[in-house]
Amino acid sequence: MRDLRLRLGVAVLLTMSTLGGCAADPPPIVIHDEKPLSVSIQFDPSNGTGHSHPAALSHEQMMAALRGIGVRSRDTITGFDVFSTKGSSPAFTTAEASILAPYLRQALAKASPKDMATFYALTRDITKGELVTSGGMFVRGRYLYVILANAKTSPYSNQYENAHTVDTRDRPLIPIARYRFTATFTPESAWIPNKQVRGHDGYDRYLDESKLVVIDLDQLHASAPPVQTVTPQH
Repeated sequence: MRDLRLRLGVAVLLTMSTLGGCAADPPPIVIHDEKPLSVSIQFDPSNGTGHSHPAALSHEQMMAALRGIGVRSRDTITGFDVFSTKGSSPAFTTAEASILAPYLRQALAKASPKDMATFYALTRDITKGELVTSGGMFVRGRYLYVILANAKTSPYSNQYENAHTVDTRDRPLIPIARYRFTATFTPESAWIPNKQVRGHDGYDRYLDESKLVVIDLDQLHASAPPVQTVTPQH
């Protein structure tokens, strides 16, 4: 009975919302959509007073941001870092970052203050099959906010919050396996602690705050290593 009442309550709320004329979010603007990679501009309901868009990031800045994002394994039972491994591995290889960077730069350059850039990428592992890396990013002042929802995560990574396979291609900010990892960043000189920006306009606690990395673009530019340019294939 409790589940039935809950379902009825949700149905009533949805009906009231529809009758009330609440507008749906605008459709995404596709920058690139050719398997295995999708990049779009999507409306961000948590944009506050507005992001600093359009934003012009250099190729070096975007490459340094993508190459600096790391993944550290996390305890999947408690959701805390007590039993996590201390080491981290790159979320993107240099080749993956080189392909993704131009599209993300284009998305941020075309985004409005109400939007964010999102990405969804598939890679294939010999033993694990297809793996998903997805998330979004936006710019606030000199800070680049990156949400890494999934990092080479199997769509079959069922946890207690997911009892079935999850397809997140159209919802890149949804974590398939929420407690599998924590996002990190190097160099640490460009990594802004979440507590330093928590509560500020433009900061919204994601489903799991450990998936959010805030990067100081000024510091990143100063420490960005030389990179090789890879022209995306059309």
